[in-house]
Amino acid sequence: MRFFIAFVLIALNFSYGRSPASIRKDAFTIGVAKGDSSAEYDFISEITAKMKFPKFRLVTFENANIGQKLLLDSKIDAIIAKINYSPHLESKFLVSVPYSTTEIAVATLASNGEIWTLANLNEKSLAFIPKDISSEQMLAFWQNSKLVAVQNLSDAIKFLQKGEVVAIVANRQTLEMQKDSGLRLFPNKLAENDIVALFAPNSKNLQEEFNKAIKNQEPGNKERVDKIIILLNELKKEFESLRGELK
Repeated sequence: MRFFIAFVLIALNFSYGRSPASIRKDAFTIGVAKGDSSAEYDFISEITAKMKFPKFRLVTFENANIGQKLLLDSKIDAIIAKINYSPHLESKFLVSVPYSTTEIAVATLASNGEIWTLANLNEKSLAFIPKDISSEQMLAFWQNSKLVAVQNLSDAIKFLQKGEVVAIVANRQTLEMQKDSGLRLFPNKLAENDIVALFAPNSKNLQEEFNKAIKNQEPGNKERVDKIIILLNELKKEFESLRGELK
């Protein structure tokens, strides 16, 4: 009988992974991609507080394969690293509800007078960042183009400046931050990806707590920024009106 009870307890522990109670005694251990660790910190801090974990620990990994192995080996509790949702992820992991989206866009050199439409990119060499858009998505848009996968935007810009590619396909927000690098963004919205978190197959409880925290989340950073911009514009109008009256 004792053996049977012990077996049941082990089975329950395996079915539900590291329990929130044990995590609260230690720390919620989260895997993040090396380049994303600082960008994700505020969101992770906010979401772990909503999940009522007193502290969290970040573990950085070089690429997706390493991060997924850490998760499957129970070295980390979750991956929060701008992962684009795809159906195949659900065959290996528990996937959260989307907590953000990324809009994919195209940029070329501002000095390039030959590339003005997406059709101009057919049969050309294109740099893309796999964490933003997959090669399958790229081929869906440009079947005959030569695709060059790069680790980050800096490498993509170097390829562009050397003339090894004619355009970059990446997250629009990332591209907009590099306008001073001589880039010209296309107005087209190429695609939009849902961003999700990953949990080990035996961590159903953590996935559910994360999803609850997401659903109860306050407006995101973008919405807060938009509200601030609207407020600043209103203040600017009031200032202009006041200055006109003083004249």
